[in-house]
Amino acid sequence: MSILAAGLAVGFTGACGDNGKGSGEESESNSNSNSNSNSNTITITATATVTATESASATEGSGSASATEATTAVLPTGGETEPTGGNTTFDPNDCGESVVNIPIVTPSVMLVLDKSGSMVATPGGFWDHDADDADDDGIQDADMVSPATPKITRWESLWSVVDLIANGFNGSMNMGVVLFPSKAAKADYSAVACVVNAKPEVAVGAMNAANIIAAIPAAKADKTVIQGGTPATKGVNTAITELEAAPADQPKFMILVTDGAANCPDGAPDNAALFEVYDDKLATTLADAAAKGIKTYVVGIDISQEVSGTTKDGNPDSTNTYDKLNEVAIAGGVPRAGAEKFFNTTNQDELQAALDMISMQILSCTLDLDPSPVYLDYVEVTVKEKYGKMQVMDCATEDGWHYLEKVNPDDPVRIELCGQACADFQMTGMIDIQYRCPNSG
Repeated sequence: MSILAAGLAVGFTGACGDNGKGSGEESESNSNSNSNSNSNTITITATATVTATESASATEGSGSASATEATTAVLPTGGETEPTGGNTTFDPNDCGESVVNIPIVTPSVMLVLDKSGSMVATPGGFWDHDADDADDDGIQDADMVSPATPKITRWESLWSVVDLIANGFNGSMNMGVVLFPSKAAKADYSAVACVVNAKPEVAVGAMNAANIIAAIPAAKADKTVIQGGTPATKGVNTAITELEAAPADQPKFMILVTDGAANCPDGAPDNAALFEVYDDKLATTLADAAAKGIKTYVVGIDISQEVSGTTKDGNPDSTNTYDKLNEVAIAGGVPRAGAEKFFNTTNQDELQAALDMISMQILSCTLDLDPSPVYLDYVEVTVKEKYGKMQVMDCATEDGWHYLEKVNPDDPVRIELCGQACADFQMTGMIDIQYRCPNSG
């Protein structure tokens, strides 16, 4: 199901009292449709009716839904509902019927998840998931009021957050998942630790939350399952190939989550080069993907600002993972503002907040109104709650909506949803916009 397919409805109300064409002066082509109504208005609603099943089968191979679906005109005055693939110009000065195609833009998102052994290793794989042990001594701090809770693995936290994100945005995004390394990888100082599937564990598609959770290791998985190196470049290459097969007009994103520096480069001459050397192809691979329109958000799990040693430990030598992930985030095309370009998380709450924020950025709350309304002061917006025609003054602090200024005169009229209106739209994909006219009631 796409972001707008879940129930986007746009209502058009015409026959304005001050346009020189009252209810008794309608155009001949529309006189029949209004002959049984005493009102001087008629509301035409275009509703996207694509279902989850239709979305999933809309594109063969990848399972992605089409970015634009035909709408259905619903005539509340008693007319029959008729599907249409055409586009009829709507004139707010005319009380006639109109059919409008609503563009349905559904982002395709690949989750690229680190399944390396460090995600559960002792002691490094365990972390203070609820931030009640600030000095990391294994004892709840005295100033913490919440009950002390045991540390859990980084993987368990990641699983919990993926579960929430996948289910929370199940109706708004086409999602898939890639694990690096794959479940077939082994805890061995050889190439078997660097195995990544050529195809994703779950291909990008609609309503995929259950499939994603079923495909990744369980929350309580231990080192017998969560093992291997950090072949991040191979993981993103699999995700890129999948996203390139999605419809060209769909926005495409990767969310790369890792707790360490990339290794397992292609063409390594020996095992030392496989594990003890940083794979600098990760940044160039993401930069190439960004140039093709596939942007990558980078999330780090408990990344320290320090340079690694030179011991034979399976981790890249003399490498500052923090600096490397900053470079990777810049290459991905959507770095954070400020000195820290990636989302560095030190507990599960921060990890949840980071993925929530990324998901909100992927799902835009800026909408083009096409056709554009003539009477801008009489447009009414409802997203769960009716916000009516009153615009907010400060989108950063208020709930509701407002118009955005045009950069060019030929640009469509554009609105931005703010605060709770934006959040509700992103979670449900549902909005109702009515074009009303002066004196229309």
